[in-house]
Amino acid sequence: MNRIIIARRFAIIMLSAAIFAITFSMAVDNTGRSGAQSHFGASFTCLQTGSPYCTAVQ
Repeated sequence: MNRIIIARRFAIIMLSAAIFAITFSMAVDNTGRSGAQSHFGASFTCLQTGSPYCTAVQ
């Protein structure tokens, strides 16, 4: 009887962890693809051309 309770609790914890992992990965994936900017040296859209962060050739 004791092992059944432990198995049930473990299953509930693992399902909760899986749901959290899926929602967290979806949130990270959505925030990672904002705008046309690239931090790897490719050309990107810069709204403030006078700022020191806008060093790409336009």
